[in-house]
Amino acid sequence: MEINKFKKHHKQSKLQKNEKNSLQNLKKGFYGLKVLESGIVTPKQLETARRVIARITKRTGKIFINVSCNHPLTKKPLLSRMGKGAGGVDTWIACVKKGKIIIEVKGVSKKLVLIAFKAVQYRIPLKMDVIERELLDA
Repeated sequence: MEINKFKKHHKQSKLQKNEKNSLQNLKKGFYGLKVLESGIVTPKQLETARRVIARITKRTGKIFINVSCNHPLTKKPLLSRMGKGAGGVDTWIACVKKGKIIIEVKGVSKKLVLIAFKAVQYRIPLKMDVIERELLDA
């Protein structure tokens, strides 16, 4: 019996049901970008967000991207007839649920982080909010 390692998914709605929503608190950074609605993110959007943050912060600090594009999205070729199963894998996407922190930053001032995250929000088509880690007074 042969195991198909990369299963072709037909519907995006089924992907969002299977996705676990584990990261809701900041783990690595001091500032984070939290998604307020469910949706999909492409690798191109993640790379653009990383570049924007790196450019605005002048490459100081550390950027953590907590999302990996691990779901295949299929597409049939143009001028092909209906039927005969799903098409080939076109792109890979990341399905995110609301409340997930997709990007974390540390080692940068709050002013620069707010400017950078504002620029990122224009490039990813989901509603997002900037959150900050609460420091414990010991």
